[in-house]
Amino acid sequence: MTPTVIANNCYMIFAMTHFKSDKFILYLNSSLAMENAAIERVQRRVQQTILEDARQQLQLHLEETRQHQDRLMQLIRKLGGTATQERGELPLAIPPESLRNLIHSSMNAAEQELIQSVEDTIVENAEIIGYNLLIQMAEKMNIGDAIPSLRQSLHEEEKMFGWLRANAPAMFAKLWPQIASPSDYPSTATMTSSTIKTNTESVAEIHQTFKCESCNGSFNSREDLRQHTIHKHEK
Repeated sequence: MTPTVIANNCYMIFAMTHFKSDKFILYLNSSLAMENAAIERVQRRVQQTILEDARQQLQLHLEETRQHQDRLMQLIRKLGGTATQERGELPLAIPPESLRNLIHSSMNAAEQELIQSVEDTIVENAEIIGYNLLIQMAEKMNIGDAIPSLRQSLHEEEKMFGWLRANAPAMFAKLWPQIASPSDYPSTATMTSSTIKTNTESVAEIHQTFKCESCNGSFNSREDLRQHTIHKHEK
């Protein structure tokens, strides 16, 4: 084999390796853009959810998502690339605008929570597919150093997806009564602190006021009512 052939072979190996690395960086950045968007969405969900158990799980996953973001950035830089700061488009089940306007016009907080939980599940499933693709690409391209961190992120996405699937029936059971009979449940937007205080005071008044069925007199305790009944109506 001549020196020229050896040099050409070395160049081809270098070019192929460089091509694979650049291609892999593109897909890593694509996943990073999704994680950038996911962080904003999960932050918003933590603030808006009306279910405390969902809030706790989302807060945990928010920290995991930040770690996913950091792992991807480190991999990209290690391979000589530049980590994107752009946000991708998350895959959501969005109906046509005409239907969306009709749905939203009568949607209360419980129904919004139910729809958001469905979208949570869709996003997690898409991220699982994305990480599986990255792992397969890393294996084919012989970029083995990337696989452990990708597997860790995949495992955490699978845990969140599993939690959403396992808790979906209980979440539906909690939310459905408020969706089916919205007039019985004030929305979170209208349930202000003054409303809560007024309701509490009204309950207190009910407990402190007792009426005589015979003369309709009002008394501040059951004992006062009993004494009134003995002296006025049982003689």
